[in-house]
Amino acid sequence: MSKKRTKYTSAFKTKLVLELLQNESTIVQIASKHNILPQNLQNWKKTFLANAEIAMEPSKAVKEYKDELIKAQMRNERLTTLVGKVTVEKEWLAKKLKSLGSSNRKQLVDLKPSLLHASYSLSVNHQCQLLGVNRSGIYYKPKVNSQPLKTTQQIDL
Repeated sequence: MSKKRTKYTSAFKTKLVLELLQNESTIVQIASKHNILPQNLQNWKKTFLANAEIAMEPSKAVKEYKDELIKAQMRNERLTTLVGKVTVEKEWLAKKLKSLGSSNRKQLVDLKPSLLHASYSLSVNHQCQLLGVNRSGIYYKPKVNSQPLKTTQQIDL
């Protein structure tokens, strides 16, 4: 059965790093005393020293965090308004398309999407869904029956 991984608290890590920084004993001695790996202690020391600046100037770290938060909120607001605008435009276009006849809407379907704009071209199926047209109706070609035409020509004679 494997040993369960131990999670150490930040207070414990700080205590050991401060003990190490006092130079009273070596990394190996402190690690064996507390039954941890020396590499863990070395990593904790690196992290502690890298973040020591934050401890000396907490207002700077808070200010940077608040600036990032404000930028993210502004970006979120901008994207929210953009999504709202696009939604309104889509609904408006959908209403206008419904007022067109089905034959006009069928003509709007692009059966051969452009290779220039392949990254954002719509599939035929999606185009039909947006236009409210059955996909099968796009490909249907009605047969021209010449029989009634001949009959009417004979009647006219």
